[in-house]
Amino acid sequence: MLSLETEHWHGVLQGLADGFRDVPEVQVLKIARPDRFEVAALRRLRIDGLITRVASRSEEAVLVRAGIPVINVSGRYHATKLDNVYNDDERVGHMAAAFFQRRGFASFAFCGVERHRSSRLRLKGFREELKTWGYSPNELILPELEEGGTPSLRAVQRMADWVRHLPHPTALLGFNDAIARAVAEACADQGLRIPEDIAVLGVDNDDTQLGFSAVALSSIELNRRRIGLVAAKRLRGRVLGEEVQAGTERVPPLKIVARGSTDKLAVNDPVVAEALDYITENLGNAIYVDDIAREVGVSRRSLEVRFRAALETSVYAEVQRQQLDRARVLLQESPRMTIAEVAYACGFQDARHLNVVCRKKLGGTPGSLRSG
Repeated sequence: MLSLETEHWHGVLQGLADGFRDVPEVQVLKIARPDRFEVAALRRLRIDGLITRVASRSEEAVLVRAGIPVINVSGRYHATKLDNVYNDDERVGHMAAAFFQRRGFASFAFCGVERHRSSRLRLKGFREELKTWGYSPNELILPELEEGGTPSLRAVQRMADWVRHLPHPTALLGFNDAIARAVAEACADQGLRIPEDIAVLGVDNDDTQLGFSAVALSSIELNRRRIGLVAAKRLRGRVLGEEVQAGTERVPPLKIVARGSTDKLAVNDPVVAEALDYITENLGNAIYVDDIAREVGVSRRSLEVRFRAALETSVYAEVQRQQLDRARVLLQESPRMTIAEVAYACGFQDARHLNVVCRKKLGGTPGSLRSG
């Protein structure tokens, strides 16, 4: 039972289809999520399990009373008596802060909503990552935002009053794409330039929101299809009587899709900024310095010199740092992935190559990183 107002839920549904495709003995019914769950109505459906979005403790209580396995796929609410499969929202905040920090920003901001758990966790991760570099964000927290909804005109006016007083340049993370789009509108109202004055990054990479923005918005793409796949495999295991570990699985975000709203950043060299975008977007592939130089249209020597001047590091060191960062996340948060699969997903040649780099740079093996 899912409402399909956004691209996020369409992606989750695709993952569900992937997860049930090879079990023809299981029939999957796609039903619109009701405004209110009722035990009697659920029992009349005579279903063996349910994947849905749980929004509150009262909804969880009703679903528990229904007496069927339920998988919650929404980060809005953490169910304590049901299984959860949702985004790693703290990781989203860490990723955004690292993306901005690598590009030399010294002023940061976050705009979110008060009563949404994912917003709170994204802010938490954003704060934590910035704290390691000695920074803290300016914050604007709005009231609740309906699922798939957009901020009201009154909320946009609050944003306009807020962004007017932010220092330039500021790197701003919106809780989701709807918030980021509204921030962009508020900046336009105040005559602020994006990205020269305010660089704006959203979350979801949702075309239904991004397509209506006056500026091409950068966004963190969530792994919504994997959320659906993991939820499907967990539920089908319960329905078919397999041993399934109960609890919560957090799915790391996929990548940052950089567009115009973060194009000219605090890294003053546009070639270095473009190179960083290329690295971030291609972490799943083997990345060579010559390829990056060719992509950004300069010689390898020129790219290395400009990288040193802007970031005080080499191109190769930055590639390896980002690859290791992603590997560490996958090792700790995707326990079902083998070390070889993690290595492949992060652009390493094989598990042995990942092992060598982990020992050299992090002082431990991939296995030790996974075990904590």
